[in-house]
Amino acid sequence: MEEREIELLDMIADILSHWKGILVALFIGAALMGGFSYVKSYCSVQNEQAIVPVVLDRAAVDVRLEQIEATLKDSDKAAVLTTVDDEHEYLDKNKYVHESVYMQLDPLNVAQIELVYGIQAENESQAQRLGAIYVKLLDNVGLYDWVEQQTGIAAASVGELISVDTKLELPLGKEDKSVVLGSDTIKVTLIQADEATCEQFANAVKDYMEQQQKKLVAEVGDHALILLSETSGAVMDPDVMDDQIDYGNQISDIRSKIVSAKAEFTTEQQQYYDLLTWEETKEVAEDQTDTTEEQPIPAPPSISKKYVLLGAVLFVFGYVGILFLMYIFNTRIRISDELQSLYHIPQIGVVVKDSKKKNILDKWVDDLRHYGKREFDAEQSMELAFAAVKIAAVKNKLSNVCLMGCNLSAGADNVCENLKTALEKEGIHVTVLDNVLYNAESMEKMDAVTGVVLVEKAGSTLYNEISDELALLQRQDITVLGGIVVE
Repeated sequence: MEEREIELLDMIADILSHWKGILVALFIGAALMGGFSYVKSYCSVQNEQAIVPVVLDRAAVDVRLEQIEATLKDSDKAAVLTTVDDEHEYLDKNKYVHESVYMQLDPLNVAQIELVYGIQAENESQAQRLGAIYVKLLDNVGLYDWVEQQTGIAAASVGELISVDTKLELPLGKEDKSVVLGSDTIKVTLIQADEATCEQFANAVKDYMEQQQKKLVAEVGDHALILLSETSGAVMDPDVMDDQIDYGNQISDIRSKIVSAKAEFTTEQQQYYDLLTWEETKEVAEDQTDTTEEQPIPAPPSISKKYVLLGAVLFVFGYVGILFLMYIFNTRIRISDELQSLYHIPQIGVVVKDSKKKNILDKWVDDLRHYGKREFDAEQSMELAFAAVKIAAVKNKLSNVCLMGCNLSAGADNVCENLKTALEKEGIHVTVLDNVLYNAESMEKMDAVTGVVLVEKAGSTLYNEISDELALLQRQDITVLGGIVVE
């Protein structure tokens, strides 16, 4: 017997031919893992319902804090206190990012207005001093409160939305030269999310500057505050982008630091942390109680779709793996095997099942198995097998032919009877011998046999049984006309 070669297409078709078992494995896996997820969910719900909150008061917390502080190392306490401080910083920065107008700006589309003021006084020195005064007035809570009253922009946000610059450069000619103006020239830059709000912002600043100019005239002497230019437009502000990115990175770093620190807490450190943050936790719980009329009803146990899908995939994968191993280590002849290449005997026929008895999926698997080959139905394959046996008998001048195989009762006996009936009509006597390797009576009848056709049932006859049959026939000097494989 030659070594068997494995065809990838035949292996795939063989595995798919067990599609019923694959479906059963799919449903079993889905059901088992779905049941497991339900039990897990049920236990989780029961544990949540079994938790009884421990009510503490300030005095009890203080007593417990003193006890833990007496046992904790200074380094362990410092680690907890640092984490608490980091959490406070994280909350403050996070609140600032979400509430700050500046942090909510789109850096790629910032509405901006630039106001350039010039100061005229009796002499340049006085103008320079007045410029410094106006700069301070523009960076002052008085302006912030005024803008809030006039526009509704929060005073806490105004300082981030206004910038003042007294070092202005004036270009000269075409030689890329410029002159730096003195502090008697002031540029005020205002930014906002949209042009309408920015315009209100600018009007409020201009009104404020007019009022302050009138006050300063009475206090420091006569001078003029002139609005030299006013420009507006939508710009991309890289400073805003850099600040937003930097703040986001700071928050992420603090958050990572907190998570890492908590992960390394010992049991005592965790208790110490819980007691230190007890007040804040209590306030949060009270806020939730105030805003909720009824306690939330725990979710009922449920079946996880993820577990169902996972179970189905795993069981199908496992079942297919078993089929793959069965195919690799198969010891029984297959319908796709070639007797000529395995045993060097002519394969004079392959008898297939009646396709009418197969459903659509089995037909599709057969089409895949015989891809690139001509297919025959059951009647045609029987006729071809009959013709091949008749030709082989006539060619070898035999009037008696023996149809022999192992375990014909597994499904090959009907084929043998049909062949016997058809051949005897042609004047060829046929003897059917089953299990000659294991049946002494059948083996004794081989004395009268001169020519044999092996009829083997696919999936039933072992490869070594065919080898033993051929060896037996060779010892008895019996001619082997060929072999037929029955599906």
